[in-house]
Parts: sequence; structure tokens; C-alpha cells
Amino acid sequence: TTLTTLLEKYNIGVGIYENFAINPFWESFYKDPKKYVFETEILFTLQHYHDIKKQITNNLLICDYSLLLDSAYADIGLTGNKYQIYKNILDEIYKDIFSPKLIIYLECSSKEELNRIGQRGRELEANISIDFLESLNKSLSNRLKKKKKKILTINSEEYNFSTNQNDKEFLIKKKK
Repeated sequence: TTLTTLLEKYNIGVGIYENFAINPFWESFYKDPKKYVFETEILFTLQHYHDIKKQITNNLLICDYSLLLDSAYADIGLTGNKYQIYKNILDEIYKDIFSPKLIIYLECSSKEELNRIGQRGRELEANISIDFLESLNKSLSNRLKKKKKKILTINSEEYNFSTNQNDKEFLIKKKK
């Protein structure tokens, strides 16, 4: 979200922000992920698709979420028929919207991710484990390796876009 806001501020594109709270399943997911993963991932993916589709006439979109990350969640949470249904839906989505010209991957360790989640202070996220984050990161990394698009990987532990002006300028120069 910080990065999307920054890029939008510098008129690099139109920001699209995730509104996780409108997903009626996310609270249930955090209470019992295995039981509620299917509907949660389907709905998040459809929400993201819908938001992109509404803005598709704009020249450049900057999303603070990723269909690749949605897919990584599905990779680690769905199996069998439910995974195939998810994959079929995703295939249809990709037929309808363009593929990103650039993917900015903010990389950091699972330990730091867990720290940042704790700093957010969302009570429902308190049970997220380092093992879960490591599985998610591995799945996302595998998906990124398969992409033939340009990927800009930035170590987000090294660069602080929210408070450091030099880091903000570094990113803007990288983007151009």
C-alpha cells in the first residue's frame, strides 16, 4: 500500500487498493484457514479482477495486491477439485484482462513479514505462523520464476519507502 501510494503520488499511474474488509470470508479464514480457504481465495481473486477491470481504461495501473499472490495462496491452501476450479477461474480472468508490463516484487524475509504483521496489530492475524509465510513466499517465488514479464525485485528490508526520502527517490528512478 505504501509503495502504491508513493507511485501514485508521483503520477506514475492510478492506484488500486485492496479492501480486504469487504471480503465476508477473511475473518473466518484467519480463524480456520483450512476450512475457509476456498471461498476466501475465490472472492479475493474476483474482487481484484473486478477492481482491475473497472480501471482497465487507464494507461497504467498500480495495484497494492497481485493475482500472482492470490494464486500463491491457492497453491498452498487448495487441493484437488477446488484447486482446479480456482485455476479455471483464474484462466478465464487472464483471458479478459491484460498481463502486467512490470511486476514490482518487494522481497523480505518471512521473519520480517511476521514482524510487520504484528506491528499492524490486527488481532485476527495473530495466529499467522512463520511456516505459513515461508510456504507462501516459496509459492510466490516459484510463480515469479515462471513469468516472462519484467520483474523488479526490491529488498524491502533494505529500503524504507514510507519514511526515507532517499529510498523514495531510488524507487522512482528505478521505475523510470
